[in-house]
Amino acid sequence: MNEDTMRAKRALQALRAADQRGTGRVSGGLGPEAVDRLADLDTCTLQYRTWSPALIPGLLQTPGYAAGAIKAHTPGMDVADLGHLVARRRRRSERFYARRAGLLEPTPMIAWFLIGEQAIRRPLMNAHSHADQLQQLLAVHRDYPNIIIQVMPDDCPIPVVAEHFSLFHLDPGPVVAHLETVIGGWYSVAEDDISRLKAAYSDMVGRALSVHESRECIEEELSLCLGVTSERTSSSPPTATPRAASMSPDPTPEASA
Repeated sequence: MNEDTMRAKRALQALRAADQRGTGRVSGGLGPEAVDRLADLDTCTLQYRTWSPALIPGLLQTPGYAAGAIKAHTPGMDVADLGHLVARRRRRSERFYARRAGLLEPTPMIAWFLIGEQAIRRPLMNAHSHADQLQQLLAVHRDYPNIIIQVMPDDCPIPVVAEHFSLFHLDPGPVVAHLETVIGGWYSVAEDDISRLKAAYSDMVGRALSVHESRECIEEELSLCLGVTSERTSSSPPTATPRAASMSPDPTPEASA
């Protein structure tokens, strides 16, 4: 092994944290296996939090929006594979909603979604499919009192976490942090990591629009979408598609009214 090779090897070794316990790359990459891994966490999760800066969170996505989100990240995906992955995501969402309904009594277990404003304002496909997605968010707000949706304004004066992350409070089990990146998912159960993400999430919730203001923001954008679609088609409004969501764990921050 020559000197340059040894130097490169030492540089790579220096990047590896000394303690790898409880943290690592999620198996399955970005495909169906990764969806199944998260679905397995969902079935054990009491409380859940997620932060999604640029997209509607996967658990809240309509099938049409999910297809657009997947194509945006993997434009070369085969149509059959795309349909398979969308169906996998939808099944996960349906199971999530069923579990949320079962966690209402006697004490509601909260799933908390914090969404960047650009996800609300930016259609992935077209105005019609975006209107369907916004209608779904409003339906979730109306039908699930233990699912909270708040919008983070784009002009928020403080720096916010750029990566999409979720916190799953397992029962039984620890709190699991899951981060999504362009090269796949990563998880951690390390106490320091969990504490930092909890603190960041609580801070962002405090800076976000209140639940009421968030609903108004979604309704405002929906009105704009419906105006566009009615001009292009007829007077009939888009029909809401079956609901789909994401999840959030442990002690939740105080929600604004």
